[in-house]
Amino acid sequence: MKAVLPFFLIFASLLTGEEKPPNLVYINADDLGWTDLSSQGSRYYESPNIDQLAASGMVFTNGYAAASNCAPSRACAMSGQWTPRHGVYTVSPSTRGKTKDRKLIPTPNNKTLADEVLTLPEVLQAAGYFTAHVGKWHLSEDPLDHGFEVNLGRFSRRLPG
Repeated sequence: MKAVLPFFLIFASLLTGEEKPPNLVYINADDLGWTDLSSQGSRYYESPNIDQLAASGMVFTNGYAAASNCAPSRACAMSGQWTPRHGVYTVSPSTRGKTKDRKLIPTPNNKTLADEVLTLPEVLQAAGYFTAHVGKWHLSEDPLDHGFEVNLGRFSRRLPG
């Protein structure tokens, strides 16, 4: 849900005639609980920079991960598609581990997003935004192939060249 909302913000800004559309910062954090930021009530973790971003912008509190681990949740956020549609179910093959210990039947898994999938950064670029990726990717060899103009982070599993 969070990945779709920025589309509406962009188009709403352009349709209302504002001269400058809003800046967008999308943070996809693995294993971040809904109360793990001080702006969301944490009394243990301190997150002053994210809290400042939240205080000066918009916070969407009813978004849910469309998958249980990093690669499919990123694929969902970047494509706006549900996991069965893009087919990225896990970072590693679903056949990993010892067969005798496996509790689930392995499913075919796409390791990357298909090139023809339209992504959020591609839509943002078409709307005149500058796009940058920071952090890990896990959706192809190179985030620059999916609409990012700058990559400061990891490609699929290695550092950028």
